[in-house]
Amino acid sequence: MSYRQLNTYELVFREGDLGDVAYVIESGKIEILKQADHGMVPLAVLPEGEILGETALFEPGCPRSATARALEPCTLRVLSPADFQHMFEACPPALLTIVRKLMARLRVQNARIAAKERAVVLLDAAINHVTVQPGSDAMLGKFEPITVAVTNFPYSIGGHEAGKPRGDQQLSIECLETPILISPHHCNLERHGENVFLADQGSRFGTLVNGHAIGRGKPSFKAPLVPGENRVILGGSQSPYALLLTAA
Repeated sequence: MSYRQLNTYELVFREGDLGDVAYVIESGKIEILKQADHGMVPLAVLPEGEILGETALFEPGCPRSATARALEPCTLRVLSPADFQHMFEACPPALLTIVRKLMARLRVQNARIAAKERAVVLLDAAINHVTVQPGSDAMLGKFEPITVAVTNFPYSIGGHEAGKPRGDQQLSIECLETPILISPHHCNLERHGENVFLADQGSRFGTLVNGHAIGRGKPSFKAPLVPGENRVILGGSQSPYALLLTAA
């Protein structure tokens, strides 16, 4: 067996890739996401000791049903179909019948999970408006809470340097850093059908939406907003510029 080292937010595999191996999480956490029309939808977080991509062990070449990425530095043990077959053949004869039955149940369970995942991504947010307000001490006093109806989307958010004119965004936030952490054209609140999402506009340092990074070098440039509170950080995970977006 071999091992694979991953950095934070590095992809293990993408939805639709052909599966040829499975992975055992030796350390770290792996997030499972599924693509929807409005962006990547998080389905689960797998901790140390869990296995992912196991369908490839008994159906090699089957497309991956979801995307997997590291939430932190991870070590994965790579398990190929040949490795699995070797371990399977090493089982005592008395266990082989039980293992075969468990594998058959796993196939059925995977099919049910795939159907459930398809239902999860068909989100009907039923969001009518979004209230944008400061979400950190660094944002206090920079703007008053704003409520925007989804019928008025897209709504643009950006930043500008201290002492310089505001940008042409509907919400332009003063930044003290140089270079500024909030790009002049940082992100938009947008509507897609009945769903609402935040779309990074190619910002320099990226955006986090409910803990999920979007933007340059990430799996997606947009993330859905859920009814209720959504925490958004402009400028990357270490940025002090946080927003609280309440969707209702």
